Amino acid sequence: KADIHGVMDRLEDQDLLLRQYLREMENTLQQKEARIQQLLENKHHIQVDLTARTQEIGKLENDLSLALRKENDTIAKLLIRKQLIEQKHCQHLQRQYESVGDEQKQLGELLAEQHERYEILKVKATNYYARNKQSTASEANGLCNATARFSTINEDEIEIELIRRKEQLAHNGGAA
Repeated sequence: KADIHGVMDRLEDQDLLLRQYLREMENTLQQKEARIQQLLENKHHIQVDLTARTQEIGKLENDLSLALRKENDTIAKLLIRKQLIEQKHCQHLQRQYESVGDEQKQLGELLAEQHERYEILKVKATNYYARNKQSTASEANGLCNATARFSTINEDEIEIELIRRKEQLAHNGGAA
């Protein structure tokens, strides 16, 4: 019985460790999925801001054309300054958009790879659990069968043991 308990404890420890590892992997995958979602939202916000600023540059261009036709250099300089600021901001947003896109792509590839490894490990773990359950049951059956074989004693064996003990008792009792 002690042997089977030792085997069962070892298997339970390995099962617990494997289950814990799978949970940690799943949590990591969920965190990466959440990060990808956050990056997608960031890209969307950047794109909205970029579109709005591009439209503003177009409006400034129209106003600049009008100021130049009216030969109003003061307003034209002010509009050029605003337009340059918006263009620089658009360049910055474009770089940011590309950077977020690159991070999203890399993280997506890593996530796909890790998700595949997780699924493979999950299948292996399921097979491992099935094998261990089967082998544990076999070992338990083996010990139970061995115990059962030794615990089933026929009536003749009991009679012989009873006679032997009576003789021993009579022999020991007669000497006292």
